[in-house]
Amino acid sequence: MADEKWITGLRGDMSVAAAAKRVLELRLSAVRDKLPAAVYHADTDVEHVHHLRVSTRRAAAALRIFVDCLPARVHEKTRKTLRSLRRSAGAARDWDVFLDMLQARFVRCPAKERIGLVFLFGYARCQREIAQDWLRQAYDAKAEDFAGCIEDVSAALERKNHAGPTLRDLAGTKLTQLLSELETAARADLQSYEALHQVRILGKQLRYAMEIFESCFASEFRQRYYPEVVEMQDILGLANDSFTAMQHLNHLRTRLINAQPKEWPRLRDGFEKLMQFHEQRLPHQRRKFEKWWRRWLKSGGEMAFGELIHAV
Repeated sequence: MADEKWITGLRGDMSVAAAAKRVLELRLSAVRDKLPAAVYHADTDVEHVHHLRVSTRRAAAALRIFVDCLPARVHEKTRKTLRSLRRSAGAARDWDVFLDMLQARFVRCPAKERIGLVFLFGYARCQREIAQDWLRQAYDAKAEDFAGCIEDVSAALERKNHAGPTLRDLAGTKLTQLLSELETAARADLQSYEALHQVRILGKQLRYAMEIFESCFASEFRQRYYPEVVEMQDILGLANDSFTAMQHLNHLRTRLINAQPKEWPRLRDGFEKLMQFHEQRLPHQRRKFEKWWRRWLKSGGEMAFGELIHAV
């Protein structure tokens, strides 16, 4: 499948309304097209769900960027419908990541840890099935509404006056705001996971905005700065995976100790070694991000990126 993150046909000098029509139709249609495979064929390829979640995030980012181009009613209905699909896909994908991590650990762990890991496999598979049911229910409840949202968005943009600001004008405003918010978040006390998570969210928003606005800038925007933002996102993505895994493991460990105290000693090694891994990886990824941020500042990347944006 061709790389869908870059949108052909966009130009910096085209009107915001024309760009919104092009971007939103493509981003929303990508979600619609990926839904059936994620709902009905996830058992043959877990990447179907992953592709759906990424598509919902890109579509949500496009809605934020072009919010002023849509009637409030159309925007809000589309945003809420998309959010429901994104959350259901996200729950399924989180368990896919957890299961993949278990598989990787199982093949190289000592025998005494495997009883606990086998138990976790069973538990995670059950949770994954529940998440898939939730995704299927969201599809049944929202697919028709979402198709209607795409039609409403397209009709609203068809009537939009194409005079006024250009995509390049919007790029300068939106990217300056996102870069400023990211800088503020990155300078906070990142010992708190909530603070680190906020950096991750803003990094995602910046990445998806860059994919929309890349036609407004020189080639270094896409060739130099975009890969830097992707690297940051990858670092923080592993931190988020560990935080999510620790939540699952802490919750289940407490339930087991309270409900099945006689079984817990047999499972303890697998649980505790896995928890130890994630307890160590989360601060490791935090330090890795802090190192990335210092390198980014020292290289002048942040300043040069800002100057590139302001030059539009």
